Parts: sequence; structure tokens; C-alpha cells
Amino acid sequence: MNEIYYLILLPIAGGLLGLLINRLRSEFNFLGFFLTLFFSVRFFIASQTKILSFNLISFAGINFRFYVDNLTGLIILFNGIFAFLIWLYSLKAVSKNPRERFYYVYIALTLAGANGVVLSGNLIFLLIFWNFLVFSLYGLLLVGKKDSTFAARKALTIIGVSDFVMLLGIVMLFVRLGNVDFPLQHRLIFTQGWYVVSYILIAVGALAKLGTMPLHTWIPESARVVPASTLAFIPGSLDKLLGFYLLFRISYSIFDISKFGGLQVLLMIIGAVTIVFMSVMALLQKEAQRLLAFSTVSQAGYMVLGLGTGMPIAIAGALFHMLNNTIYKSVLFLGAGAVEYRTKTSELDNLGGLGVKMPLTFFSFLIAGLAISGVPPLNGFYSKWMIYQGIIGLADRFPLWFVFLICAMFGSILTLAYNLKLVHSIFLGRRPDNLDKVREARFEMVTPSFILALACIVFGIFAQAVPLKYLVAPVIRFDVSKLGFWVPGLATILIIVGVLIGLLVYLFGTAWRPRRSRVFIGGEILETDEASITGPNFYSSLHNLDLLEKTYQFGEGGAFDFYNYLIGIAGGLAIVFKDVINRILTTIYEGIGRMVRVLGTFISLLHTGELYNYVGWIFLGGIIILLILVF
Repeated sequence: MNEIYYLILLPIAGGLLGLLINRLRSEFNFLGFFLTLFFSVRFFIASQTKILSFNLISFAGINFRFYVDNLTGLIILFNGIFAFLIWLYSLKAVSKNPRERFYYVYIALTLAGANGVVLSGNLIFLLIFWNFLVFSLYGLLLVGKKDSTFAARKALTIIGVSDFVMLLGIVMLFVRLGNVDFPLQHRLIFTQGWYVVSYILIAVGALAKLGTMPLHTWIPESARVVPASTLAFIPGSLDKLLGFYLLFRISYSIFDISKFGGLQVLLMIIGAVTIVFMSVMALLQKEAQRLLAFSTVSQAGYMVLGLGTGMPIAIAGALFHMLNNTIYKSVLFLGAGAVEYRTKTSELDNLGGLGVKMPLTFFSFLIAGLAISGVPPLNGFYSKWMIYQGIIGLADRFPLWFVFLICAMFGSILTLAYNLKLVHSIFLGRRPDNLDKVREARFEMVTPSFILALACIVFGIFAQAVPLKYLVAPVIRFDVSKLGFWVPGLATILIIVGVLIGLLVYLFGTAWRPRRSRVFIGGEILETDEASITGPNFYSSLHNLDLLEKTYQFGEGGAFDFYNYLIGIAGGLAIVFKDVINRILTTIYEGIGRMVRVLGTFISLLHTGELYNYVGWIFLGGIIILLILVF
């Protein structure tokens, strides 16, 4: 049991010692992250055969307890893996940041808080670590490529408000039940309105951590100013793990959402809207990290959609998609960061042709881009395919089930579109002359992406034999044996054959006989750079669609930003309360003044200047004192 504390204390100790002893910072950080990963693996293995649970302390009827089951072990394992890989990547990526020392401390504190959330077996105990993450996130976002104060403040505001709403839901549940330990032996059925309200309030906190609409706007804002490693860790991986973890816990360990169709539909609507709208926003971006920020929000919609169906295969698909998303989204963020590290820009109009200069980064990025787009036989296809099957299984219960299926599939098409744009803009096409001397990123930056890209392949081709069997099935504990007719092995062979045929056609058709042509516009010959068509121009025609263009302009202007409305409401309330408080204080002062005048008038009447009146007051005072002493 003492090893549970290591998962929280080791990263903190490594981070703080590295801060205090700067010469040994890398060594202490390595020990902190590596040992945490080591014990994460041990707890994952232990959680496959037994459940660990014990009270740390009980206070005021609250059991501050640790609880480790299959789900806990799985999230702990991935927390440790991604934290270690992000540390390795950051050794070079963040080496020139003036706040580098504090960056590693915040990474360590975030890992410790995340492990504390997952290990907690009580919602109030979980909430303590959950709020601890708010402050570590704020510090992490302050370590930016440029001034990131506004982005950090925005994230703190949105997540802080959602966490306060979550606190209200937990308190309501605690008042009704007398405790908020989980899992409950008999899951709560939504027979009372209090339970529905409590679930929704707690779900707000989980959805904010996942980054779904409309609580997502701090993510694209952060993408403008923070390093790629920060985006890969939060919100690329850790937020998805923790957000889905809490949503899964409250939906199937505390409540039973499968018994209440209204909440299922609500989650499915949130998921579908997030998928489509955020995919469109990603398609229109011209900066790599901002595009990926909208993309990571969009992928969260698949998890919420799958979980909301209540169908075993879709729930398993949502959990699998959570794991897949953390893998390929980290690859994409880290790949974009490696490109920016070498080229000093992430603007898509200024990039291109880097595939031959950065082949390992290109390979990892391409695999992750195809995986997130749902291209078989990679892992993203398999998890989305499971979610599709779950939605189809709703045909007998929800007449409009096909709407959610269309949204999910349309989202995959848009995802493929913006990833093709991203890959072409960075690695294909013509390379600008100023990037001719670009070379592959450092070993520390390439290795994490390459390892995770291989995981995309393994988790796709061997989905049933590896991740579903050893990671997903032990957690779900539902019967998901009917996985349809998809055979990854055969599909992989056929796809490889098709790719080889395509390469042969390309090589013998055009690659060996390239032809260059001059471009004339207005009777003038354009230079090569001027005539090149960049990736963002692929979908420039979308801006000609008035409805879409107006919607995009409203979105960019902050019309759909929850933060703007929150600040506006807060500012309005401040003005109102300022006026109300001023009026109240004025009324109090005036009342006190009137009381003083009345009391003064009364006392002046008593002071007549006659001796017998004063003697009478003395005797009256003595009688009052005597009565007080007697009684």
C-alpha cells in the first residue's frame, strides 16, 4: 500500500529537487519520472488481478480513501508513459525557455495531481487533487513561447468555474447519500431530480477537462503561445485521460446513465456538435498548433458520443478512442513542435517540402494523421468503427440515431481533409528557399513521436489481440465479443498491396519524368515562391460560403467563447453590485446618523442641570446592577 504514495510523492520530489539543485536538474527529473513510470507499470499489473482499497483517514464523515481497479491501473499507466515521453522531448524543445526550471516543476506537479485524481476512491478526495491541477496547469501555461498570461488566466477562469459547478454537484450528492465513495454496489438510478442535477453538475467538470464545447476555448488560445510539449501533455493527453475517467466513473460506477435516455441524448448531442463544429474550425486554420488544438477538441466529441450511447461496444470504443487519441494527438503536437524548433515558424503558408529534410518526423506525423482520420488499419479507425456500431445499435431506441452516425462519419471526413492539408503544408509540396538547410530534429525530440507512431500501427493491426484484450476489456466488463466482420490482418495486406501498386504507378508515371513550367500572370513570369500553392489554399473556397464564413468570423471574434460571456456577466454583476453596495452603505450611514441624532436629543433632555435628577439616576443604576447580580 505504501507504493501508492510513491505515485504522488516521487514526481513532486524529483521536480522540487531539480529546481533547488539546478546542476542535477535533469538527473532528478529523470529519476522522478522514470520511477513514477516504474510504479505505474507495477500498479497496472497488480490491478489486473485484484482491487486495492484502503482509507487514508476519515474526517467529518468523509472517507479519504484510495481505490485501485482496472480503470485506475490503466489511466495511471498512461499518465506515467506520457509524462516520461514529454520530459524526454522537452530536454531540447524547452531548453532555451527562460522559465525552463519552473516548467519541469509544473510538469511534475501536474503528474502528481493527475495520479492523485485517479487513485482517489471518494469524490471529495478526488476534488482536492482535481483543484490542485488547476494551479499546476496555470503555472504550466505561463511557461510560454511568448507572453501567455492571458491564455493562462483564461484557462484558470473557465476550468475554475467548471470545477466550482462540479463542487456543487458533489456536495448535493454527499448531502443526499451521506457519502460519496465509489464504486457504489448498487448504482444510482435517476429516480429523483436531485440525482439528475447532481450528475449534470459533476459532468460539467469532466467535460471541461475533456475540452468539449463550449468549455474548450482556452485550448486554441493556449496553442498560440505555449510550447508543443505543453499542448501534447495538456490538453493532448492528460486532460483526455482524466476527463474521460471522471465521466466514465460518474456514468457507470456511481450512476447508471444507461437507464436514463434524456442524459444519454444530451451527451450524444454534445459529442456530435463538438465533432462537427470543431472539425470545421480546424479545417479553416492556417497555423499548425492552433489547427491541432481544434482537432483535439473535436476528437473529444467521439468519446462523449460513444459513452452517451450506453451500448457496450460503443463504450468500449470510447475508452479505446481515448487511448488512441492521446497517442496520435501527442505525435501530431510533438511533430509540429519539432518542425517549429527547426524552422522557427508554425505558419502553414511558410512551410512545405520538409519530408526529405525531416524523414522520421514526417513518418511519425503521417501515421498519426492517418490514424486520427480513421484510415484503416490504424488504431483510430478501429475505435471509431466500434462507436459507429454502437450508434447503429440504437436504431430500436432512438428514431434519430442516424443523425449522430452522420455527424460522426462526417467528422471523420473533415478530419482527413484538414490532416491532408496539414501534411501537405508541412512536409509535401514545394519547399521555400529559406528552409533548404533544415535538418531532422534531435534524438530526444524524434524518439517519443516515433514510439507513439509505432503504437498507432500496433494498436490498429492487432487491436483485438493487444489493446482490446489487455487494456479495454478488463475495464469495461461488458460483453463486447460481437465486433463485426472487420479483419485487420487481411485488410492490412490488401492496403499494403494497394499502396505498392500506387507507388509503382507514380514512379513509372510521373516521378521519373518531372516537368517544370513557368507561370504567367498578367504577362509577367512569377518567381517560384510566388507561384507555389500552399496547403491552406486547398480549402480557400470555403471562405466563399457566406454562412460558413460568417460563422467562422463570429467564432474568431469570440461570439462562441464561453469565457467572453463569463467575463461579461462578471463585469455586469460587478457594476450592479458596486451600485447596490454603495446604496446599502449610504443607507446604513444615514441610518446611523439619524440614530445618533435621536440618541443625542434624548440624552440632552436628561441633562437638566438639577442635582436631584442626577441623584435619582445614580440610585436607578444601582438598583439595575443589584438585580443583575441577584438573578
